[in-house]
Amino acid sequence: MSQDLCGLAADTKVETPEGAMAIRAVAGKAIAVFTREQGRVRFRLMQNVRKVAEQQPVLKITLGNGHSFRVAPYQVLFKKGMVECAASALEPGDALEPAFAYPEGYRFRNDADGGERDSDASLRIATVGAGGMADVYTLGVNQTGCFFLTAGVLCKAEAG
Repeated sequence: MSQDLCGLAADTKVETPEGAMAIRAVAGKAIAVFTREQGRVRFRLMQNVRKVAEQQPVLKITLGNGHSFRVAPYQVLFKKGMVECAASALEPGDALEPAFAYPEGYRFRNDADGGERDSDASLRIATVGAGGMADVYTLGVNQTGCFFLTAGVLCKAEAG
């Protein structure tokens, strides 16, 4: 599979103005998707959404907040600082660029256990492992070339 493509499992959800939608549900459509432009979260047109492979091995990435998603090993995600990284190279503890986060250093109470912690303005990976087999989809995003999964993780879209 070409490294110029992004690769989402059919059930992976992207964030649209209509809410979270599985990528397979928007195949063949041109709709808005959450993206980042000049440091701000915006909506831009997602287009050319199509299936590029059937029943391929995918990875399941689970975040420290419990959210998870499935992507092809070659899918590029943005680590903290906008560093591009293929999903296959991610490791537990890696910090990913979030859609929204408390500012770095902000002290907040964790809902899960009631304890306090300091924000590092990122989403942390808890686990990366085999995610089974899935049909794989790709997409492009106008102007920015990136998009957010519903889990809040910033991903690279198909090369223009």
